[in-house]
Amino acid sequence: MNLLNDPWIPVRSDDGMGEFRLLTLEELLCTDSEWWVSIPRDDVEMACIQLLVCMVQVMLMPREEDKREADKVLLDRIKKPLSSKAFNDRVAYFRDRDWFNLDHKKHPFMQTRGVQAAKITPIQKLLIGLPEGNNHAFFNEVGEVQQVSGPIAAIALFNQSSNTQCFGGGFKGNLRGGTNPYLAPITTIIIGKNIRDTIWRNVVTMPRLRDLFGRTLTLSRDKPTWVEPIGKGQNAAEIGLIRGLFWQPVRLELIQSEGEAPCDLLGGQVCRGYSGFKMEQATFKVDGLWPHPHGVRLRVRGQDKFVSFSFATPAWTYLSEFLVPTPWSEDAPGGSVPAASVSQAAELWPDHRTQLMVGGYITRISSVIERRHEMFSLADGWTKDRSLIKELVAVGKDARSALRSALLTAAKGHEDKKRNLKIKGFGTLHKKDMKLMGLPDIGERMFYSHTETLFHETIGAARTFKERQSAKTAFCSDISKIVNDIYEMLTNPYAMKPEFIPIIAWSRRNMDSDLGKLVGGGTKHEQKQSQGIA
Repeated sequence: MNLLNDPWIPVRSDDGMGEFRLLTLEELLCTDSEWWVSIPRDDVEMACIQLLVCMVQVMLMPREEDKREADKVLLDRIKKPLSSKAFNDRVAYFRDRDWFNLDHKKHPFMQTRGVQAAKITPIQKLLIGLPEGNNHAFFNEVGEVQQVSGPIAAIALFNQSSNTQCFGGGFKGNLRGGTNPYLAPITTIIIGKNIRDTIWRNVVTMPRLRDLFGRTLTLSRDKPTWVEPIGKGQNAAEIGLIRGLFWQPVRLELIQSEGEAPCDLLGGQVCRGYSGFKMEQATFKVDGLWPHPHGVRLRVRGQDKFVSFSFATPAWTYLSEFLVPTPWSEDAPGGSVPAASVSQAAELWPDHRTQLMVGGYITRISSVIERRHEMFSLADGWTKDRSLIKELVAVGKDARSALRSALLTAAKGHEDKKRNLKIKGFGTLHKKDMKLMGLPDIGERMFYSHTETLFHETIGAARTFKERQSAKTAFCSDISKIVNDIYEMLTNPYAMKPEFIPIIAWSRRNMDSDLGKLVGGGTKHEQKQSQGIA
């Protein structure tokens, strides 16, 4: 299967509700139909969009040196489909080199021929999080996916190498992982009215790439890793756009199925797909962090890294990093830079509602334990008052901290030796019941669950960025009520016993004091964010 010639893009018409079919890249970019990617898993669907963006980025991006001219070309390509001639003229360079052929005899797409491996790994292992071995996070049974078609194999190859750690101990990780081979970075994508519109909205113009990389990118000297293998020593500053966007840190080779069958993920007609793969470690070291355009970069205490999800923490807690640049310098302890396409969208469409898709995986050492993919709808005007987003996130984090602190005090009790004050907590009378010490964690999980809708409604409401103070005041009031309700729900069972009433009153008073500070704007998380270290 050749990604430049053959139909491989799984789509449905009518905004994803109509007929299913496979499109060629030319059909997708040169027609004005309302197609949307359609795959049964949200993470594979997002990976397909990201793969398409990367392909269009390196082959068809506006290369005009002048920023205004490049923006004009990009806006024109969003407005109307490419002509077949324009598409084929730009893609000819890549067709001639045959770099995107999944079954190429010498250099197949994102693979290495002649991999030496003692065993063949089942193809299900290539789909992140599906159970092969001891990981049963997302699927019901081991071996449920025994064959995948060419489209899914290509997308899975790209997703595995770009968006999570690879295959456990000894294997190198994705290019956004830095020194941590197990890091699964968050990807952010601007969503348009259909898949063609979405792709172009995430293609970054050459002048902006030049600013991002701090150098001119010469595509004619750039070769993907499966054509020119990674050397033992690699400086991130020398990695080109093609090489970086399609970075493959593992020596891997797909194994075709012996017979024909429908794809276990897409279904459809019978085909001779792929049932497994061989893999082996690659030996190399990358010095520095490559400024990948699809992730959010952080600088914390002089160290650069990409944002990734942590366990139980919802996506709204990262909204400041997703959307608001906090430049760093030698004088500032830290900062953050949103994905290049998000920054570009804020410039090109400052008065438009923005749909943002974010996705990533939660990992524990070399295992993927959860996937998280969400949509945010940002109301008109958010680009003109991005500081409000930081304030809302800071309020949310402070409200969470107030609840945790109160519940921890209630569980542990309070002691002030200077005042000769000692108040027993729930746990001090039940030392054998260690579950009481997990009360703050229970409260935090409930807080995240109960406030997620509030965050989405607030940033998506038209009045939020037009009436910022009243919107923020209402948000603080709503989130304080949620915190109070959770606190009462978790402490009421203990209020029936007189010996617990003093600690409930004490911790409640401190929590009310903390919540009362939210509207003032001087919260501790806002102060940290202003320094780029939240």
